[in-house]
Amino acid sequence: MFLRLFGVLLILSISQSSLANCDDATDLLYQAYDLHSEGKSVTSEKWLVNMALESCPNLPEAENYLATLLENESKYSQAIVHYKKAIELRSDFSQAWNGLGETYYKQGRFPLSLEAHLHACQTDKDSKTRVVALLKENRYAITEAGKIIDKESLLVLYDKSRQRAIDKMLKACGLRFARVKPAAIFRNFEFAPRQATLPEDSEEQLEEIVAALINLQNQKIKIHGHTDTQPFKDYPKAESNRLNRELSKKRAAAIAQAFIERGIERSRIRIYGHGYHKPLVKKENRNAWRQNRRVEIEVD
Repeated sequence: MFLRLFGVLLILSISQSSLANCDDATDLLYQAYDLHSEGKSVTSEKWLVNMALESCPNLPEAENYLATLLENESKYSQAIVHYKKAIELRSDFSQAWNGLGETYYKQGRFPLSLEAHLHACQTDKDSKTRVVALLKENRYAITEAGKIIDKESLLVLYDKSRQRAIDKMLKACGLRFARVKPAAIFRNFEFAPRQATLPEDSEEQLEEIVAALINLQNQKIKIHGHTDTQPFKDYPKAESNRLNRELSKKRAAAIAQAFIERGIERSRIRIYGHGYHKPLVKKENRNAWRQNRRVEIEVD
């Protein structure tokens, strides 16, 4: 946070000559930063930044500064608005991209966080660190139990134009062998043991997925079901394997049916049941079983 605010002042000192009509606003931001450095009233600091914006509405540094203060107060939705305004005014404003990425991260909106940090990845060391962490074991794509991934985040993964842009940014960032797949991993569809009926609390997540998929009319949808390695009791191994594969396919089919009921064309959907044959974690314990029980939804 401190470094991000310090970066604002570095940019201001460089760009003052081009902001001749905004000298008063620049002075107000320096005063606000002095308050910040002295650990004084955040209310007064915010007041000065708002005064700067009134004096010079198109000053990206002021928008970024206000966004940083709002982020620090956990007012994430408001912070996002102002980070985006800063970026609209200066598309290569790496401090604002970093701030936007961190705010999305704190919200748990990991695909959006990855996308934002990639915009700053070449010039901001912290953003590159965050990108690498999100790429590790597909962290950006996973929604854990009890969480929801929203439409906007899913479109980062599913929209082809955004996919191409992300691939270019990964290469520009020096991560040319990394790739963001057009697939989301859902651990939040918590089916009862050996059951394929969608849990009652699935409605919100289904609505978000469908809202994203409806925007992608020409793309096919692949639903992959996965179980853990726990066998069906009292069955031979081969039969247990078959039952796990059948269960995973039934779960994928349950989600497909929910999509169809919400307006997705049946012809767009393909379902696959993998049983436990494509684990994300190759261990035998409760944590590994939890991570491997999942549904993956991919677009093509």
